[in-house]
Amino acid sequence: MRGNAVSVGNRYSSRNGNNNNNNYNGRGGGWNNNNGGRGGRGGNRNSWEARGGRARDQQPHSTNNNNMNTSNINTTQQQQQQAEAPPDTEPAIRVLSFYEQGTKISFACYNEDTNEIIFEDTTANNGNDTERVIQNVLLETRPNLILVGNKVVANVPLLDCLTTLPPTGVEGNGGDSNNGNGEGDTGNNNQHQQQGNAQQQNTTTTTNNIPYQLLKSSAFEPRQCRSVILHKLRVLTLMRGQTPMTGNSDNFAHAQNMTGNQNYTAPGMHTNTLPTSNFHALASIINFDSPTLIRALGSLLIYLRNTAFRLEEGFTVTVNSIRRCPASNTYLRLEESTLRTLRIFATDHHPLMSNNNGKGNMKSKEGFSLFSLLDRTKSKSGRERLRQWMVQPLRDVNMIKQRHVGMDLFLHPDCHPSVSLVLERLSDVGSMDAILLRMQRCCAQSNDFLVLGRMLDASYAIIATLSGELRDKAYKLDRENGEQQMDTTDGEQQQQMQEYPSVAYLDELLRRCHVPITRNLRERMASIIDEEVTAETKDHVVIHYGFHEELDRAKETFETLDETLSEVGRQVLAKNEDLISLKVVFLPQVGFLVSIDTRQHAHDEATNTFPNIPEDFEFVFIQENDAFFKSDEMNALDEEIGDLDAFIKDTEAMIVSDLEEEILECESELRSTFSALADLDCILSLAGVAADLNFVKPEIAPAEEGVIYIENGRHPLQELIVDNEFIPNDTVIDNNNRVMVVTGPNFSGKSCYARQVGVLVYLAHIGSYLPADSAKISVMDQIIVNFGDVETCSVPQSTFQRDLTQMAGIMRKATPNSLVLIDEFGKGTAPTSGIAVMTSAMQRLAQSKCKVVCTTHFLEMFSLGLLKDGKDGIKAVQMSIHVPESDEDDAVPLFKLEDGVASSSAGLVCARMAGLNKNVVDRAAGIITALKEGKQVRPLPESVNANSPFQPNVRSAIRLFLAVDSWQDATDEDIDLLQELVGRM
Repeated sequence: MRGNAVSVGNRYSSRNGNNNNNNYNGRGGGWNNNNGGRGGRGGNRNSWEARGGRARDQQPHSTNNNNMNTSNINTTQQQQQQAEAPPDTEPAIRVLSFYEQGTKISFACYNEDTNEIIFEDTTANNGNDTERVIQNVLLETRPNLILVGNKVVANVPLLDCLTTLPPTGVEGNGGDSNNGNGEGDTGNNNQHQQQGNAQQQNTTTTTNNIPYQLLKSSAFEPRQCRSVILHKLRVLTLMRGQTPMTGNSDNFAHAQNMTGNQNYTAPGMHTNTLPTSNFHALASIINFDSPTLIRALGSLLIYLRNTAFRLEEGFTVTVNSIRRCPASNTYLRLEESTLRTLRIFATDHHPLMSNNNGKGNMKSKEGFSLFSLLDRTKSKSGRERLRQWMVQPLRDVNMIKQRHVGMDLFLHPDCHPSVSLVLERLSDVGSMDAILLRMQRCCAQSNDFLVLGRMLDASYAIIATLSGELRDKAYKLDRENGEQQMDTTDGEQQQQMQEYPSVAYLDELLRRCHVPITRNLRERMASIIDEEVTAETKDHVVIHYGFHEELDRAKETFETLDETLSEVGRQVLAKNEDLISLKVVFLPQVGFLVSIDTRQHAHDEATNTFPNIPEDFEFVFIQENDAFFKSDEMNALDEEIGDLDAFIKDTEAMIVSDLEEEILECESELRSTFSALADLDCILSLAGVAADLNFVKPEIAPAEEGVIYIENGRHPLQELIVDNEFIPNDTVIDNNNRVMVVTGPNFSGKSCYARQVGVLVYLAHIGSYLPADSAKISVMDQIIVNFGDVETCSVPQSTFQRDLTQMAGIMRKATPNSLVLIDEFGKGTAPTSGIAVMTSAMQRLAQSKCKVVCTTHFLEMFSLGLLKDGKDGIKAVQMSIHVPESDEDDAVPLFKLEDGVASSSAGLVCARMAGLNKNVVDRAAGIITALKEGKQVRPLPESVNANSPFQPNVRSAIRLFLAVDSWQDATDEDIDLLQELVGRM
């Protein structure tokens, strides 16, 4: 890049003249507002250059376009740009919009080279995840401008991640196409700055590390962003009859003449093919239910409309394509619809609105879900970690196998006593994050120190169990399994981790626990805090006797202060015989005073004097019937004793503050320790579920194998609620049998089986054992579903249109390593259209080589030869059912998967089992028989239309006449019957 990189930790300095500037101070800094400054190169010259409707500003300037109130942070050029340089040497725009809310992170980037938008929304549960996501985004997109909101600006750690280059570095042209001199651009991006509806603030900054600019924007309002996406984004690959534009074309407006394509519509020209809202097409790519993604993409479009695309009619942003760019390959991708379909989580809301808590969020709890089934954690941090594991299933084979190693160890019968001790102490582990947060905010309570002490005691007991008895058993088990002998030489440590996996697993846990530091911290806390007294007082931390000598003396003096004051009072009274009585009192901030009763001593109220008071008594104030004085004895007490109460409290507060500092110095070690214990809690929870529900360890295969082999798999939730024994089924999916088409009656368990496959694959990715006899599953990159979703009026789509949108999204997202679950696609339209769309969809998915489990009632796909079993990776299976020979018997679903295609959907059997009226069922059977035999459907019996105004013979003749489509082609039987009916009239 031609510009200097950003030096993290150095102040950004202004080089634009006469501007109100927002400077970012780098790591640990903030945003400072500065006025004035030396005039920068180029002055206030504003110019633009048309490039296919794109305008470029030589210097940032201000206009009144809506909702673009921003402040620029631009990097300067490393060497001066030649004034006569041709426009073709300008580097391409790569604008990245970044938005973060809670654990959700979204970004959208426009690349002018390819004229496309790439986007992603993902989850980051901690700082390491956030840093990894941001690094992957920067490496993938290589932006030269980043749009950020106020929340990102206020988040210093997040801003540090954005202003720090990834480890590989972005050097040279940073991914740009060659611009003639082999260098990228930062200074030239002054030509693509934001236009605001308020006064725009621009800052040019000198940096040393990052080759891009930061632009603070306020254009993240969700409604506006959604509206811009729906009405101002045009994607050519989603529109029929449109030709994608070539990146870096000199003049997009003349692309039609250049290509000779008379059907091409330039982006700046009017077209009737652009709908007022292209929701149906975009919904297959963009998740409109993700608020962070909508804000990131919407703010990007708002910026582009006001800069690069502002010469297009209606400020429409026209791009060749829009695609998803995975920000992380570490986790299995799961969309909200997948989580709902597989019932990973289920929130049950309280039905009473009175329990709304006044915050807009009703009280809720976890319902019957996979999370509630697997959650046997003992600590709050363990429960939160298990939820994080289930939101982010792993794709790394080694990490999954590492969890299996821990479960194997803890499930061994010899380890059960030690596991029981660990589980007992895990219940004492609280939330470390909350305690550290309160200490950082200087609002920690006395109970926080007590809870932290108990947590450290529990961690020390758990660590002692892991490093002692449990590690010895792990060593013994590894030797038995591998028939190896342990060598403790440092040179073969890596080999030991492979030969002794259980020992290596425990050693890794112990390494993360930082035993010496946590033990020293616990001993330090025990030497300072008197936990018994602190637990009794509950309002402040009490310091141990013997820790601070001066504090101990002050406390002893304070405890005997009443006796001391009584003795001093007797001495003063004996010294001054004119006094009848007195009291010695202590008042904070005032000190020790002599108090006398004004009713017992002469008192001149006019002058407020006491004639009989000793001369060394200095009047202080009078309150009701008591007058207060300072004396020599009181001054001596002030010097010797002072304000004991304040001294004690201040000293204890200082000691507690120093202790907080020591605790916060160990923050990283504490977080690491209790993070390891949270992982241990999750492993023990999964192991307990596996032991109680008869789960087995699956074999995890790399993605290249592409297999899903499950023997006698069971649905973990369904088997808990069925009345009888759950019927297990096998699953065989590989590169030769990629698409499994499941047919059968409605009640035969097809949808349950499809969900079962998805749940078992999901469980394998979180490191859990599976409800099956055996399993071998390759890691997948995502699980996508097309199941009947919850109906809503907030989406401008019919049920069938929503079904099609989901299928379009599957076809765009699916890869050879994806698992796709489809339930009765195409049922919302005419049978012919549904069969046609379903058939072509299956063929397309088979070509993409993704793994598919599809349920359907369209048996005609196979009977008509549209799909062939065993060809092109398509495998037909059916759910077996026992159909009765007589109508009086009920059909019995066997819930067992078999090869082949079902003979029928047994719709009448389902109707009869559902309690449908017998006459309706019989009539339906007659219609089916007539259609199969190609005969005319006979009229209804006379009793059905008894309320008709016509006579019975007339009604029969009318029904027969209307039932025949063409009397010219009518059969002799129909003509004779009509004549007979007419003759009876």
